[in-house]
Amino acid sequence: MRVAPGLNTYHASVADIGYGFDAVQGTISRIRQGESIELAKEMLVFDLDTLRISEKQLRPNFELAVKRANSDAFYLIEQSRHLHHQIFEVIKEAIRLGRALLGPEWETIRANIEEIQAIPRL
Repeated sequence: MRVAPGLNTYHASVADIGYGFDAVQGTISRIRQGESIELAKEMLVFDLDTLRISEKQLRPNFELAVKRANSDAFYLIEQSRHLHHQIFEVIKEAIRLGRALLGPEWETIRANIEEIQAIPRL
C-alpha cells in the first residue's frame, strides 16, 4: 500500500511522528534535568509544530494508500484510523500545553522557525 499511485513520498509517515514524539520528550527531559540548552524554547516549538504538520500530512496519504485495499485489510484500516485519531488528540493536547507554557511567545517563535521547518520537506 505504501507505494500506491498518487502518494506523496515526501509526506510524513508514522515513523516521523514517532521520531517527533521522541524529540519532544528528549527536549523536555533535558530541560527538566537542568541542562542549559540554547534555543530550548525554539526546539520545543519546532518539535511540537512539526508533529502537527506530520499529522496533517499522514491522513491524506493514509487514505490514498488504503483506497485500493482488499476486504482482508478493512479491520486493520479501521484500527489504524482509530490509532491515528488518538495520535491526533495527543498532539493537539501537547501543542495546547506548549502554548499555555509559552503564552504569546509561542506564535513569535513559531513564525521565526517556519522557514527552517520547511527545509527538510523540500
